[in-house]
Amino acid sequence: MRAFARLLLLALLVSRAAADPPAALTLEQVVADIRAHHPQLLADSARAAADRERIAQSTAWADPVAGLEIQRDTNNRLLSYDHAEFQLTQKIPLSGNRDRRRALATAEATVSAASVRTREWLLIADARDAFFQLLRAREQLALLRDTDRLLAQAADLVRSRLATGTGNLNSLLAAETERAQLHERVIALGREAADAAAKLNLARNLPAQSPVGELAPPALPAAFATLEEAQARALARRPELREAEARIAVAELARDLADRVWRPDPEVMLRARHANGASQAFDGYDTAVSVSLPWLNNSKYRSAQREADRRREAATLDAAALRTRTAADVREMWQRLVTSRENVELYRDRLLPLARSAVENTRSALVSGQSNLFDLVSAEKNLRAAQTSLANNLADYHRAAALLETLTGADQS
Repeated sequence: MRAFARLLLLALLVSRAAADPPAALTLEQVVADIRAHHPQLLADSARAAADRERIAQSTAWADPVAGLEIQRDTNNRLLSYDHAEFQLTQKIPLSGNRDRRRALATAEATVSAASVRTREWLLIADARDAFFQLLRAREQLALLRDTDRLLAQAADLVRSRLATGTGNLNSLLAAETERAQLHERVIALGREAADAAAKLNLARNLPAQSPVGELAPPALPAAFATLEEAQARALARRPELREAEARIAVAELARDLADRVWRPDPEVMLRARHANGASQAFDGYDTAVSVSLPWLNNSKYRSAQREADRRREAATLDAAALRTRTAADVREMWQRLVTSRENVELYRDRLLPLARSAVENTRSALVSGQSNLFDLVSAEKNLRAAQTSLANNLADYHRAAALLETLTGADQS
């Protein structure tokens, strides 16, 4: 009995899951999929993890070197000897270069981590753009299909009148011509929606032809109070700028290390000798200290210093150019936001209500015989133009707001 009850409960749960439609895809889910599954982002994360391992390597002492010398004074037999000398050498890190190498490796790991954030920023920006392209195309397709349905109803009305001899054939031709043009636009929008869906699937690491369900339009993000506030936020948090600043730090540390190479680490050596047949393990030992002489290879190390200077200069110029471009990018998105918001208010609050009223009045007049199909086609065109403009401007507002949010690092830690 209990087994039957469990099977019945399982069947009810399965039927309910099959009846419930899948949840609409949100922009947050797209971003989460990119962060969790995108192969390029995972590859960059693996490289960043590999670079972090260099930090421990940079602080390690140099490997000790052990040696054995066999001396044969009275015989030439391979397995015999007269004296054996053992040698062990070790560099002692007294110059402080080990700490500087650690700092440089840490800075390089920071650059790698920043490059992961930059890659993530670019992928999310592309995915957001594809999301809103697909959303806009689907909204346009829905509007066109509604218009086509209304025109089809009007064309059927004219056909019924033609059957009674009171219709106008030119009006029917105009309606069908308009419907054909709508179908051409539907085909173009279908291709645009398919391209956007493929781009969105690739960002989520899915096959390009995978079906994309319903999209959930995101809420409008909170806007910045002023353009200057948005620019200041972008200059402080844009991932690309963080990476550029990290590269400057690497170049400065590389220059500091190039200066310190002139201070070599001493190498301590220990030698111990053993005579074949002697009763003691070692007959004697020697100690020695040696250092490298970088001053005798001046051109090599001066060249390394100049190389570090040039790299630091290049990194500084790159960062300056990126800061200038960031301010310009934020201004462009800000202008798009302002323009699209004003257009949305214009079409939503003024033009679209008038266009809808005109269509309803024209349809009523057509049914009562006080108007013709030409007037309805014209009114439908005006309504479709208003709806299209509203949808386009609303999509532009969403896209500009999303790109501005990404530029300002709103979703970055």
